[in-house]
Amino acid sequence: SFLSYEFQRLIVSSFFFVVAYILHRKFSFTDSKKVGIAIYANGVEDLASIHSKIGYFPDFIHVDIIDRTMKNDAEEVKTYKLETMKALWPNTQIQTHVMSYKPSIWLKEVILYSDVVYVHVECEENVFNLFDIIKSKGKKAGLALTMKTNIKDVIKYLKLADYVLLLTIPNPGNSGQKFDSDGIMKINEINNLNFRNRFLLCIDGGVNENIVNYLDAEN
Repeated sequence: SFLSYEFQRLIVSSFFFVVAYILHRKFSFTDSKKVGIAIYANGVEDLASIHSKIGYFPDFIHVDIIDRTMKNDAEEVKTYKLETMKALWPNTQIQTHVMSYKPSIWLKEVILYSDVVYVHVECEENVFNLFDIIKSKGKKAGLALTMKTNIKDVIKYLKLADYVLLLTIPNPGNSGQKFDSDGIMKINEINNLNFRNRFLLCIDGGVNENIVNYLDAEN
């Protein structure tokens, strides 16, 4: 009948669509990672100079905020820099990484100028509440993990995260470290989660042009 013929066409076309999409994901998306530039909101960063060098080439701006609850000798946090960054890169996503055991003290100041806000799973505050605050402002909630984080212990948080940040260096908060080779296994572990499609993964720490192609992550 006419209906059965149409149904068969639908099944066949759906099958080829799925196959084509899988191949597209495998071979086309591999080389389409988004790349960002990291800028500290501590110390004296010459934002105008940075902007003149990189222009609008980065897909996102990654802002690092480190306070003295997480690093004793951290320089003073200057959250007003986020407003300047948003003015310099008005159409570029701003991802803010709050490295603090008390992230709530910074949320009100950074949410206004951020599209994504990462908090550490090891912080001393209720991560669910922090996610609620971030999402209530229409922003994406991110979870920051270190190489020491046991993925199995944080599943309940990962299921609610919009973004996940994996710090692939031995001592987060210190610049100039090399990529931890165990990071590849950690990335694979995250990618094998059965709910992996719920969040975007960002790799931070020691990333360079020699290893970027080995990093199976969106950012």
